[in-house]
Amino acid sequence: MAFDASPSWSGFNYQGKVALYYALKLINAEPVGADLSSYSLILESTEDFEIKHVGDPISFHQVKAYNSSTYSDYSDALLGIALELYKQPGASGKIHTWKPINAKPSFQDLRKSIQDDLRIITTQYQSKNPKDGSTTIEKAASDESKISKQAAILRAAFKGNTADQLYEILVSILSGQNDALARLDSYQYDDGNKFCSLDDINTKIKSEISNSLASRNGVITPEHLDKIFHCFLGMIDRHIIHRHKTKQSNTKTPITFEEIVQSLEIDHEDVGEEYLACKFKEGFAHLIDEYMGDPEDYNNSNQDEYCNLKEARKLFLGLSATDLWRHYRSFSPQIYLQHDNNTDNAFSANPEGIRHVLIKILHTINFERATHNAPKYKFTYRTTTLPHQHYLPTTITRIARPTQIERKIITNPSMSEILYEIQNLIYDGLEPYPFSPTLAVHTEAPKAEDSDPRPKRDEVLKLITLVPIAHAKDALK
Repeated sequence: MAFDASPSWSGFNYQGKVALYYALKLINAEPVGADLSSYSLILESTEDFEIKHVGDPISFHQVKAYNSSTYSDYSDALLGIALELYKQPGASGKIHTWKPINAKPSFQDLRKSIQDDLRIITTQYQSKNPKDGSTTIEKAASDESKISKQAAILRAAFKGNTADQLYEILVSILSGQNDALARLDSYQYDDGNKFCSLDDINTKIKSEISNSLASRNGVITPEHLDKIFHCFLGMIDRHIIHRHKTKQSNTKTPITFEEIVQSLEIDHEDVGEEYLACKFKEGFAHLIDEYMGDPEDYNNSNQDEYCNLKEARKLFLGLSATDLWRHYRSFSPQIYLQHDNNTDNAFSANPEGIRHVLIKILHTINFERATHNAPKYKFTYRTTTLPHQHYLPTTITRIARPTQIERKIITNPSMSEILYEIQNLIYDGLEPYPFSPTLAVHTEAPKAEDSDPRPKRDEVLKLITLVPIAHAKDALK
């Protein structure tokens, strides 16, 4: 399985963390008090991230979280960086990966492998006579809409160039006349590895934070490191969400190195709700990654294939940390979750319920049946037939008896709204379990024979059903 973290692109995924780590490395390489006002980090611009100095890029970076070492999985990203380096003399290019990248068969290293890719493209164009528009270079120079990934990368890098001009550019890189390939390589970490796992990147970031604090005579405790770490994740997260909302704008807001340094120096003792939300979001993203990395749970080797979970991941990890927490509260009608404490106890989150129930539901149920009410922090599924039935994904496991679950839902003071609107709660049980939220509250006269059986919107639902995942899947095809 080779999954790509890029569709979620939040501050809690691999890409955001690598960008943060790289920026911290550069800051720590300078003396304390050095003027860093001219340096900045730009996310999701020309490449996954880039470092700028006085407004000009000095390095381009691609980040790929593929569980693969096969060169072909990375060849398009490497081609893209090489083309950008052609346009920016003096800049460096790095690809950051979860696994080491092997060279192409019969080639000794990464640069030789990229050279062979360029040789194939240029030879194809050179040997095609007469030119009939079928080569990668010709398609890149054309107005065709359906073209190969390589042609699309060429077109994006040199929009408006003719086929002959594109050919000359590639020949220049291939021959070494332009030294783009000499400036391109896999990023090498301090441990000598040219890769970094999803788990290790957190440790490396905290190590750089610790180095920064030590050089500034700051307090270094595990708790303090954790607070600064999540402060940085929140900074990246907010930046990326803003970037997505303003994606069409030509103005790209940077994260300045000064902002990063200031975050190292402020007091993080009163962390508040935002810190806790950031900590929760990091854990939530980790559980999705864990699920997608387990072949028994997730067997989807085609990265481009439509996937319910990928769509859900894009939605939920695109939310702010605080908004994601509020959505999670609605997914847990069986748990009373406070949100106004300034302690870790405010998050009585249920990781087992998220990992083994909620994420499984998001993967199994047809995402096209989803409805999202962002202002109310509510995500449900809805049937297509009338009258519409609403289904709420939950974190409810099968550990407790249905009667116990029923009591917890009815007595949960923060879940009263569900009793008015959601007829079905998807859970990990084996059988449907209907219950009446009003049964223990009051009694009422029997309904008239011709009365409308549907409850009014301002009335508690007369019947709510705990629905097994498989049953919900059938109802929401």
